Amino acid sequence: MRRLLVVAIATACAIVAPAPSQAASGVPAFSHVFVIVGENTSLSQLTMKNATYQLGWIKPNSAWLTDYWGISHYSTSNYVAMTSGQFLPCHQADEKPATCNQDVPNVFGQLTGAGISWKAWNESMPQGCYLVNAGENRFGNGYRVKHNPAAYYEDVAGSDLSGTTGDAFCAQHDVPMGTTDPNDKSTFEATLAAGTDVPRFNYIVPNMCEDGHDNCKPAGNTIKQFDDFLAREVKNIKDSPAWDANSVIFVVYDEGQDGGPGKAVHFAGGHTPFAVIGDLVHNAQYADFENHYNLLRTIEDGFGLGYAGAAATSTPITQIWN
Repeated sequence: MRRLLVVAIATACAIVAPAPSQAASGVPAFSHVFVIVGENTSLSQLTMKNATYQLGWIKPNSAWLTDYWGISHYSTSNYVAMTSGQFLPCHQADEKPATCNQDVPNVFGQLTGAGISWKAWNESMPQGCYLVNAGENRFGNGYRVKHNPAAYYEDVAGSDLSGTTGDAFCAQHDVPMGTTDPNDKSTFEATLAAGTDVPRFNYIVPNMCEDGHDNCKPAGNTIKQFDDFLAREVKNIKDSPAWDANSVIFVVYDEGQDGGPGKAVHFAGGHTPFAVIGDLVHNAQYADFENHYNLLRTIEDGFGLGYAGAAATSTPITQIWN
């Protein structure tokens, strides 16, 4: 009953929200969206040595935002802010879903209510909707639930999050990218290659090595590890039969290294890289101030959804579109 109520509310919000094609929004209608999340990197840390793909290919072939900011420290608060427009102190403490779940509007529930397909893809997650940590970096398969925001919402994972996994609905939508073999993304890549079952919204989280959180061999450089992931998966996405003129890729980081109280100019989450790739985008550099709440609002407008949390009072990212 709880999920039916949430779906009904989300559907009602979707009905009254402005259509993304209307001039009032300024955001085009999206066919497929891919959000790829990296870890703990400030824009100033990118160099041609450690971020060859990001600076050499993504930057000239994207809308490259130079004043994008995380919301908070630490990880979970940014992932939750990015998908629900708010966060709690327990998210700042990176607590697990068992002690830090919420029944609040979020983009996953909004998409479900609007009948729009979605999946949260988690590299090295042992099985769908896994609510606890698994794997180790030395084996190239470290999964940490703190980077999996879908598992923190009751309308996705269910109300009892005390076990190892959430409910069946969550297991169908919050899924592994592949097996727990080192850096395996075979399920995700096979889905892209087939093209027929690619959801319209894809939230992509690499494992603890490939997202740049931890220093892992053989790359041995956190920024390069995520850069290598992007070099492989952006190409796979763009080569997919599902990719079309209305598809977009958002490359975003949870937080930067230059945040913290008294350090960050706008938010304690730090000043991070941010790029948007696709035919809908006018490739250029943009100096407008944006953050995770603006990203959420943009995604909601692009799918014609209602607004979760602070997205309701945030402006969408509009200046980048053709």
